[in-house]
Amino acid sequence: MNKSKKDKMQSVLAIDAKQVILYDGVCNFCNTWVDILLRIDLKEQFKFAPLQSDVGKELLIRMGKEADDISSIVLVENSSGIGNEMTEASYLDKSACVLKVVEELGIPGKVFAKTALAIVPKELRDTVYDTVAENRYNFMGKRDECRCSDPKFSDRFLL
Repeated sequence: MNKSKKDKMQSVLAIDAKQVILYDGVCNFCNTWVDILLRIDLKEQFKFAPLQSDVGKELLIRMGKEADDISSIVLVENSSGIGNEMTEASYLDKSACVLKVVEELGIPGKVFAKTALAIVPKELRDTVYDTVAENRYNFMGKRDECRCSDPKFSDRFLL
């Protein structure tokens, strides 16, 4: 393994976060969602990594996806930390990811997420998600460069 690949692997293995949200770093719609989460995640339980970052690509590969797959937001969870034994990790994408994140934000979110899961079939939830995802650049545009951090929240971003 070449040195840069080994360094990238070590950086992923060093992640101690238990919940990492992978998002499209050039999508303004996705970045707005990240901005909202940064403000309302008072427990600071979520870390963020662009899908286009080294961390994002490595986690995508670990979950069996292509490194350049930016088709869905992904929540990576591991009770002992992402960098620890990955056999315990779980990966949620599309509507399951969105609802799990909302559920983690407190009682109103938990009620909403549980209700949506109980009432709306997964196929319908994912169809709505896919429609939004396919049109996300049309809704709010696209950045020229990937957003990889935020000065105010730099400790919440993984590269």
